[in-house]
Amino acid sequence: MRSDAEFKAILGPYGSGKSVGCCVEILRRCIQQVKSQDGFRYSRWVVVRNVRQQLKDTTLKTWFQWIKPGVLGFWKETDSTFYLHFNDVKAEILFRALDTPEDVQKVLSLEITGCWLNECQFIPREIIEGLQGRLKRYPSKEMGGSNYWMMMADTNPPAMDSYWYKIFEHVPIDEADPNSVVDCDTFKQPSGLSPEADNLENLAEGYYEKLALGKSKVFVDASVHALYPPSQSGKPVYHATFRRERHVSKVSLPINPHLPVIVGQDFGLTPAGLWMQMQEDGRIFVLRETPAFDMGTKRYIRSRFRPMQMTIFPTNPIVVIGDPSGVRRADSDEGTSFKEFKDAGYIAKPAATNDPEVRIKALDELFSMYPDGEPAILIDPACKSFIGAMASSYRYARKRQAFGEEYSEKPDKSHPCSHLVEGGQYGAMFLTGRKYDPADYTVYDDQFNPLATHNPYRPAQKEGY
Repeated sequence: MRSDAEFKAILGPYGSGKSVGCCVEILRRCIQQVKSQDGFRYSRWVVVRNVRQQLKDTTLKTWFQWIKPGVLGFWKETDSTFYLHFNDVKAEILFRALDTPEDVQKVLSLEITGCWLNECQFIPREIIEGLQGRLKRYPSKEMGGSNYWMMMADTNPPAMDSYWYKIFEHVPIDEADPNSVVDCDTFKQPSGLSPEADNLENLAEGYYEKLALGKSKVFVDASVHALYPPSQSGKPVYHATFRRERHVSKVSLPINPHLPVIVGQDFGLTPAGLWMQMQEDGRIFVLRETPAFDMGTKRYIRSRFRPMQMTIFPTNPIVVIGDPSGVRRADSDEGTSFKEFKDAGYIAKPAATNDPEVRIKALDELFSMYPDGEPAILIDPACKSFIGAMASSYRYARKRQAFGEEYSEKPDKSHPCSHLVEGGQYGAMFLTGRKYDPADYTVYDDQFNPLATHNPYRPAQKEGY
């Protein structure tokens, strides 16, 4: 409620008070609306649910529970509209479903002050973008205008890779367009079993404990712990070992300015690099990512790789460990991806193998290890695409069958962010192999202390390399 963002959204577990909060927020904003010339506060809201029956059975019942007809206004069934009319407030709250194309067209023809998208994970992108164009249309300037415009949404956790997942995680809606991140102020409620859980005082005792009994892990994760369920398109490759709550840091990870940074690099026209660093205690930090789309190696180095190195890792030795297929010459200029990196001044080596089983196992073992109770690998929250790929989009595709479930034997590489995971596999193989020694890539001064700076265009390397 403190957020005045034009677009804001909240996700949480069952029973956490999201819908009630949205009802009260509409009422509050109607009361705060600027007065028109005739002394009244006018506004018009639309409340959207994807199915008419759910609109009646859940959304409307919640509204009537808190804003009762006959107290602050009245309900008109023929208009599916609640008219707020008390003191100096005159507001229309239109309740609309999206069952038919005609329903959708009616919603997209409204002139409104604000809207509430109830259980928004089931409302498609076209509706959201269309409604954003209908805001700022009521009240008109002749009526005195408005002092705010607002789109508000609530939901249980949406599936990974979905449109709403990308909104909540602030990743590009269209992978090839980094400017397609939706400007939305997002809020995530804690698990219902967390000490910080919302709304426990208004739920039956043991509500979440009983809700979890006998349910699948996917159901419990989403409905109780407010975690994103996996995509229904297939089975995540690392579903057994990767845990977002354990392996993704809640704060930015520190970067040691002296130790080498290993960039696991995948090539092709969707090049992707995962920037990793082994700490002095042997743990591996995944620090940054450089995904790219529809570009060759040379442009990738110029527009993505080098800017990342110069701004985030200006003093670190950089070592590129790439897909062994990158040693093959390109048909166009007889160059190779490794040669492009070396010509740009970077140490670049092919990974030991491109065998999928070996690569997958390298990361799998890291995510399953907990030395001294801490995860052996930790991911910076800035690596949003890599996190999403690990959790869902790097997966074994589901085979169509009449009975049961069966998945392909090799990971599906159709999702662009899968290349980040494969880059991470190359980096993991190198960092956990016997041949890696940080001293081989660190510059020292006369007192054998690691240097803090070096030419960012020429990554440090041991003399005689």
